[in-house]
Amino acid sequence: MRALALTAAAVTTASIGVGISPPAAHADNPDAEQYRPQYHFSVPDHWKNDPIRPVYINGEYNYYYLYDADYNGVSTQTAWRRATTTDHVVYHDEGIAIPEDTTFGSPMAGSIVVDVDNTAGFGAGALVALVSVDEGPTNATDQWVYYSTDGGDTFTPYSTTTPAIANPGPGLHEFRDPKIEWDAANNQWVALVAEPLSGIGFYTSSDLKNWTYESFFAAPSGITFTECPDFFQMRADDNTLQWVVGASTGGDMHTFAYWPGDWDGSTFTPDTTVPQWLDYGDDFYAAVTYPDESSTDQSKRYLKGWVNYWNHPNTASSWTVDGFTGTDSITRELALKETDGTYRLVSTPIAALDDYATRSWELGDIPVDGQTDLGYHGTAYRLETTVSWAELDNVAIKLRRSPDGSRDFTVGKFDDFVYVDANDPTMYRENHAPYDPAATSVQLTILVDTTTVEVFVNGGEQVLTMKSNLDPTDTGIQLFTEGGAATFNDVTITEFANVTGQAEAGAAYQDFDSGYDSWSTTGGAFGSAPATGTLSMQQPVTGWRGTGLVNSYLGGDASTGTLTSPSFTVTEPYVSFLVGGGDHPTPSELFNGFEGSGWGTGWTGTGSYAGQGASTASLTNQVGAKVADTFVNGGDAATGTIASPEFTITRDYLAFKIAGGDFPWPASGNASVQLVIDGDVYFSATGDGTATLQDVAWDVHSLRGRTAHLEIVDNSTSTSFGHIMVDQVMLGNTPTAAVGETDAPTAVNLKVGGVVVRTVTGTDDERLHWESWDVADFIGQTAQLEIVDQNTTGWGHINVDHVTLSDRPMG
Repeated sequence: MRALALTAAAVTTASIGVGISPPAAHADNPDAEQYRPQYHFSVPDHWKNDPIRPVYINGEYNYYYLYDADYNGVSTQTAWRRATTTDHVVYHDEGIAIPEDTTFGSPMAGSIVVDVDNTAGFGAGALVALVSVDEGPTNATDQWVYYSTDGGDTFTPYSTTTPAIANPGPGLHEFRDPKIEWDAANNQWVALVAEPLSGIGFYTSSDLKNWTYESFFAAPSGITFTECPDFFQMRADDNTLQWVVGASTGGDMHTFAYWPGDWDGSTFTPDTTVPQWLDYGDDFYAAVTYPDESSTDQSKRYLKGWVNYWNHPNTASSWTVDGFTGTDSITRELALKETDGTYRLVSTPIAALDDYATRSWELGDIPVDGQTDLGYHGTAYRLETTVSWAELDNVAIKLRRSPDGSRDFTVGKFDDFVYVDANDPTMYRENHAPYDPAATSVQLTILVDTTTVEVFVNGGEQVLTMKSNLDPTDTGIQLFTEGGAATFNDVTITEFANVTGQAEAGAAYQDFDSGYDSWSTTGGAFGSAPATGTLSMQQPVTGWRGTGLVNSYLGGDASTGTLTSPSFTVTEPYVSFLVGGGDHPTPSELFNGFEGSGWGTGWTGTGSYAGQGASTASLTNQVGAKVADTFVNGGDAATGTIASPEFTITRDYLAFKIAGGDFPWPASGNASVQLVIDGDVYFSATGDGTATLQDVAWDVHSLRGRTAHLEIVDNSTSTSFGHIMVDQVMLGNTPTAAVGETDAPTAVNLKVGGVVVRTVTGTDDERLHWESWDVADFIGQTAQLEIVDQNTTGWGHINVDHVTLSDRPMG
């Protein structure tokens, strides 16, 4: 992945402006989804709640979940909808498997097994499900058998008159959520059924159709109800096999409780009745575990949960704005660890998520005593750090911070707990997980997505999950301490591809499976036809599709050339493609060095600056002979604005040098540089009260494709540096963008009118990942794609495949 080492100055200098209104995803597609998760599973439309334990069939995991196509603010009846996956990250929607309208009720939660030995008589390998069916307004439920002989596409009820496990009632409220597990030692099937007001019933069967009640596991004090029970055997790190009972609960905590213990074929005896907790957040519910089919010794399982809870099930911006509500946690890998005779489940984000990493920022060690704003902005990423301190009261990371600082999602450590706080009093309480009060460090891995935050503490020993309704413009990060100082060590931020787009990637504009067609080549790097995979002496190339791809390693890194598409009309708001290879970007661009007689081509001045121009100066750190100086034409009393022409943000950073008065925006007497998009100030910076030019670098990668302009504003009439000086405005690939960077790119460029309007490079990785450009501003215009390899050093090649024009981003 691409590592960008931000300097401390680059991280902390830029200050973000307030008053940003929610941006449309792009002007020509106002229906684009603002709240669709980037790398978490979410329902295609309407509503989802409980996950059904995935089962492995024909080389892929089949994941079913409760879905309500009629949802309109309240969920009533549900169906079972299916998605398939091979890596637990990208899911392909397969539609409805069990419809919501049956002759005797609607399916609720349950579980599926693959009946390999045909114990039920439906055929070897048939899928057999035990399903709770809602039988009316009293919510009295029985457990019914469904089966599938077509690989899980559709299911048939075994009986519509006689349930497999009848409600022990009369009319026991919410007797439901059966979970089936094979008990090899006793050659029997075991089913757990939740009795929410009291505990969990155990049943056994030899044929999945006829069940016998065996025993009851009572919910301990503090748990007011149980739902979605789980039961599995797992090998611990001391090489012993342990049985575990789990359930989602209500009461003191409403998340996944579990109890390791012994199972004798009819009764479960926990090691202790005191529950352990797999997650301490408000929104990790109806969770299911399932086996890793590659783990032959049962030492690893997977885990996923619904990111919601019944205290606030219908409070979701994704529904009111985008018409869907229902997101899962990231799939997690479970391990069972023994410590002093106690067994504990530890969960970590699935390792396959790293296969979809598109870029990373390595920020190093950041000391904080008070507060420090990071220069990074985004709504979907992973943040990793180990925080250390000697003595303090509170240490926190304020994620998804709004431009005016009034909204954020806080993760921190205080006294004897770590905590998460969504800062939404209408929906949430602050959630705590116990932590050693004498500790002087904590390791955090935080997954942030558009509507979720998951916090993994010390390698997954504790996890806290909550949903979020923060605005898409809430993108900042602030590091915070109180009552002392801390160091945020090895801070790393990683972004991921849009996995929803990947699952839905349709027909390609050019898939390179039948040649280059009418694309033209120069040089020898691309040859006369696409490659069919990895080339001689090349590391393995992965992530491409079909039978061909662009691979400029032909002849090794020393070869160069270009591959250019024919002209085409931009018809969709996104151009997406798979890209890999070398990290050699197109050189940074000097946007304005202020060396001319005026302000620059297309720049205009108002107030005291109308008709004026750059000033000759000799400031510390100055480049060239002149700078933009608002002292001109009136000195400190001069006021007005110097504005750039509009431009498209095509690079990750906008960098410049600034000196002069310390009068920050939005004060009425500010003297500042501002990045303005659609009338809103997205970034601002001011001087430090000296004549020394300081470097500022704004991370604008999340704004690429947006149309913006710069304003140098001076509303200050102070006689003490009531002006600012600006120099060397750059559009760059790093915070240290400079004139004269090596012009030897491995890049993909989009040209409109012969001008490069979008560009991207590889990540020094042979794994191709999705890149998507928002090109709505160019719909109806003629464009060309240009794949460039002008680099002859290490990683001096580029890989491209599956160019797609689409109505949503693929990456």
